[in-house]
Amino acid sequence: MSEHAPRQDGYYPQEAYYAPGWQAPHRPSPEEQDRRRRRTRRMLLAGAAVLGVITLVAAVLGARYALAVRPLGEVDSPTTAHARQLDRGHCLPALPADGAVGEVDVVPCGEAHVAEVVGTHPLPDGAWPGSAEAARSTAATCEMETAQRELGFEPVVWAPTEAAWGQGYRTGLCLAHLPEGEARGSWSTGDVTLEEG
Repeated sequence: MSEHAPRQDGYYPQEAYYAPGWQAPHRPSPEEQDRRRRRTRRMLLAGAAVLGVITLVAAVLGARYALAVRPLGEVDSPTTAHARQLDRGHCLPALPADGAVGEVDVVPCGEAHVAEVVGTHPLPDGAWPGSAEAARSTAATCEMETAQRELGFEPVVWAPTEAAWGQGYRTGLCLAHLPEGEARGSWSTGDVTLEEG
């Protein structure tokens, strides 16, 4: 049978032709296929590990945030809390330096302290009003009673920061602060006394 004679099914046999610069497709050996499969598996495992770490970090940060904003409730032993957790009747043994307030120490008001949260001020929803306006609005509701002033307490205002505002926190705090000495008792129960000494 001639080399170019048609087969019985009527088709002429074909011969591959590759133009200059082209070559026949490379058929990987079984070893090379195995190496490729192992490399693909390693890449998939590495991707899964990175995704797992990201998920874990997000879960930890979410849990920390949830703990930082849950109400503190009644304090019966010294503890550390985020400023967002504070409410009327929470007493602090010391005030942090001026600036953004994060975590603070809180003690039962029966223990020596220098400040107590005596009021909260809900700020209206809307766009961030700016630090000065948030502080001014909170300060407008933070007035010391005569008894507080007579014992030497002064008002201190904590207003939400822009970052806290962006997370939905809209509460300003009014604290009665004793610049000199310490107090025991709470203004909410009306049994505040100054420490002698």
